[in-house]
Amino acid sequence: MSRPLLYPLLALISGILAGEYISVPCAILLYGILGILLALFLAVRNQWRMCSFALILTLMFTAGILNVEKTQYLAHDTHHIVYQADQGRITVEGIVLASEPAPPSNDALVVQCRQMIRNNSKQPLTGNIRLIVPSSLRIQYGDLIRFHSRIRKIQSFHNPGSFDYERYMNRQGIYASGFVANPSGIVLIRHNTASGIKLTLENFRHDLKDLIYANTPSPNREILEAMIIGNQKAIPQNVRDNFSKTGTSHILSISGLHVGMVAVACFSTILLLLKFSEFLMLRWNIIKIATAAAFLPVIIYSLVAGMGTTVLRSTLMTLAFLTALLIGKPKDLYNILFGAALIILIIAPESLFDISFQLSFSAVFAILYMVPKFSDRTLPIPLATPAILQTGVRRIYIFVLVSAAATLGTLPILVYYFNQVSAVTLIANLIAVPLLGILALIPAMAFILAAPFSSALAGLLIKIASFFTSLTVSFINLLASMSWSSFSFIKPTLVEISLFYCFLLLLIQLFSQVNQQNVREFSARHRFYMKTALFIVAALMLTDAVCIFIKTRFSKDMQITAIDVGQGSATLARLPRGITMLIDGGGFQESTFDVGRMVIAPFLFAERISKIDIVVLTHPHPDHLLGLIYIVNHFHVGEVWCSGRKTDDDFYHLWENTLYENKVRLKYLSAQSPPEQISGVGIQCLWPLHPPVTDGQELSHEETNDTSLVLKMNYGSRNFLITGDISSRVESILIRSGQDLKSDLLFVPHHGSVHSSSVDFIHAVSPQYAIFSSGKNNVFRHPHPAALHRYQANGVTLLRTDQQGAISIHSDGHTLDITPWLK
Repeated sequence: MSRPLLYPLLALISGILAGEYISVPCAILLYGILGILLALFLAVRNQWRMCSFALILTLMFTAGILNVEKTQYLAHDTHHIVYQADQGRITVEGIVLASEPAPPSNDALVVQCRQMIRNNSKQPLTGNIRLIVPSSLRIQYGDLIRFHSRIRKIQSFHNPGSFDYERYMNRQGIYASGFVANPSGIVLIRHNTASGIKLTLENFRHDLKDLIYANTPSPNREILEAMIIGNQKAIPQNVRDNFSKTGTSHILSISGLHVGMVAVACFSTILLLLKFSEFLMLRWNIIKIATAAAFLPVIIYSLVAGMGTTVLRSTLMTLAFLTALLIGKPKDLYNILFGAALIILIIAPESLFDISFQLSFSAVFAILYMVPKFSDRTLPIPLATPAILQTGVRRIYIFVLVSAAATLGTLPILVYYFNQVSAVTLIANLIAVPLLGILALIPAMAFILAAPFSSALAGLLIKIASFFTSLTVSFINLLASMSWSSFSFIKPTLVEISLFYCFLLLLIQLFSQVNQQNVREFSARHRFYMKTALFIVAALMLTDAVCIFIKTRFSKDMQITAIDVGQGSATLARLPRGITMLIDGGGFQESTFDVGRMVIAPFLFAERISKIDIVVLTHPHPDHLLGLIYIVNHFHVGEVWCSGRKTDDDFYHLWENTLYENKVRLKYLSAQSPPEQISGVGIQCLWPLHPPVTDGQELSHEETNDTSLVLKMNYGSRNFLITGDISSRVESILIRSGQDLKSDLLFVPHHGSVHSSSVDFIHAVSPQYAIFSSGKNNVFRHPHPAALHRYQANGVTLLRTDQQGAISIHSDGHTLDITPWLK
């Protein structure tokens, strides 16, 4: 059977995917596996080959389901930490399993819980928790700690296109999180309670990090840390963004290049030493000895590098290649790739959903498929060209070919997750890979060997690596600064991704036949079928693009979506004929989490929006403002509407600089502003009654809330009222002003605060639906039970982003269709 590992791999993947969407009792799965194993034993014993093969596939499928659901079974234990969520502060003891930076000044620990202390009594506790602690504590793997914290369930933002962080963490067996604000909330009971090889490796990795940070400046040290010990989290965000823009972010992670260089370096060194002995050359096969000697350094380096998905894939493929070379058997690189994927998914089935796994294997598969089809092409080099120059040109051609294959193979996945494509990836890789992937990598690898013996030599080697890293960063920054270095794309569907790969596959296959013997191998009829299939796929792709354009440009419906941004507010209005309006952008004042980057932008791309015609800032508080900064920087924004009220803080100054740098037109609104008519939608500002008086007086937090823009939108016979964070005082003024407040849908003032949504205001608006935008279990108790009761007492249908995620309202001007993201 050709490439037999493909079929168990597909069966395992199918089982993992099935386990994501169906739930099977653990007992049934275990008994099922036991029955399959018994049947497999009988089939093998009786040499029923086809039956054995079918049972192996069934076993892999069932094991895939079990592996995915095993973390859920463990979380059902009544002593699991998840049952302590939202139960107040508790004291927990546990052992640190992992530690990584959580910028700007914290570390994120994964702690295996052992027991909790409550009311002076100890109780058993199971499960893992993600704990944020001050980085100054320098807690590491194997430490036994005691901490005092509130426990919360891992939560996600629930919007179309959003990254499901909750499911991502649950797949790793982490269902709860905690936060320790200062060192007094945590006690280190004992260092190094773990034992074995992993503890030794973690201590060695920690020492390597200290040496790197002592000898190199930022961001070189963070990049070298990622290349040597596999930790990318510490790399500054702007550096990662620039590498991503230029299509070179793969260099920042440990890949086949790094592992392969370790193997080649060890093989070459041992072979060179053995050649000095004629006795060994005559008596033994020194090539096989050198090959065998390369195993240990590859394994050690992989362990030092942390054994992440890309490291494990590269290690398995390198070891398989060395094994094939050692035993002299023909090697099938496809089968090696399938085997590596199979082993990784058996060990860690959650890797299937990991971006690094998908990018790593799609890139290698594309290289294996594409490069051999074009590598034997004859280059148009004059015969008189020196041999060394011909060799150089040939190697550049192969390098470009490999880069192009990897780029095309990963392109749909990159667009799906990052909504960005680099236009300079080939030139960037042509320079960055030799600089960072070879010249910096060689002393970095030698640094690992030197570190246990000489800190001075290790420091010198890492400084050499830092020099080449600095050159690479400067070059990448230069390329990324060009406006055309990258382009944003809307989020493709799985069908569109499949069409792209089909088109690419057919195109490569067709072009590869035009060369020499391939023309003889394929009949004219076969080529006709391939051209026909290529034409059909191209037609489907074109039809899809036309449908998207028509749906956007000629739509007659209006859609308003309250985006789930946690404790804050962000609303997208899609007017007829594709006009887009983003009202507020959410944000967290005391966190580095960028709502614009991580929540709103993915939602917009998933909604196939790449430009915002109008951005509205109701008032300049962080929970409405911060997310808009990223949007203005990364989307084409036509104009910004606001009240003109300013605040004297760093966030607002950053907002003003962002508008200035992007040359965005500002428009100030008040009730004195004339009503707008945009694509058949009427927009009227009801508050503030007058433009703000710029007397230089600083407003209080509550006074700034009361300067919020209040907008009424009407389409056909339907009306929508957006109120910002106004209080009942402003509500009363609006009622007395005599303006028509009646609306079918009300975006509730101030997230459902007890000080807003007065009974008189609810009567004046008379909404059919009320949307509360607030965060789950927020400290402000929004929406307040009293506010909820007032709406319920008036027969208003309540909708909440903290419970239902994003809430979309479709209207043709006559009907309303409400669709919450969480049913």
